[in-house]
Amino acid sequence: MISRENEMRFQRAAVAGAVLASGLLVPGAGTASASVDPEVRVAKKCDTKVVYWYTRGGKEVYVGTNLYSEWLEGPGRITYQKTTTSESNSAWTGDLGVSIPLVIADIQSKYAKTVGKSHSVSQAWSYTAEVPAGKIRRLHQLKQSWRVQVVRWRYTTSDCKKTKELSSKTATFPVKNRDYLWILIGRE
Repeated sequence: MISRENEMRFQRAAVAGAVLASGLLVPGAGTASASVDPEVRVAKKCDTKVVYWYTRGGKEVYVGTNLYSEWLEGPGRITYQKTTTSESNSAWTGDLGVSIPLVIADIQSKYAKTVGKSHSVSQAWSYTAEVPAGKIRRLHQLKQSWRVQVVRWRYTTSDCKKTKELSSKTATFPVKNRDYLWILIGRE
């Protein structure tokens, strides 16, 4: 026969075991305390010398390719018609301080954009536009690209409470698709 005291211990142990098995921690469940003595608690430490980075402000832009027509003085119709390879390349300001493949992978993950250091498409291109009277214009092809700010930062306190931005550089990468625009650019 089990005594009342042993029966209560058994019930507490069974409840505690069920709580642990379920993955739930309930304050005061009898086996684990929800609070830990501050002297025992391990303080979070951050290395103030390690430089971290992230991308922010991702947006779609169109950047010029290597394709453009001859100049035409208006009024008149200007046409670009050629079978050739359109090329567009990535660009960034200064030293990003981050590996370009890592930035490309981050853009793909964070913004769901498939970008690369360069992009080329060979095909027959054809586009026509009207040049206004008294204006000198030519056609220029633009490629859809993705622009981000690459931000480098670090912790300034070892308790991880303060940070400092070290640099913010602009980087632009062509999107791996067939999204192009043609525009008239001018000279006066």
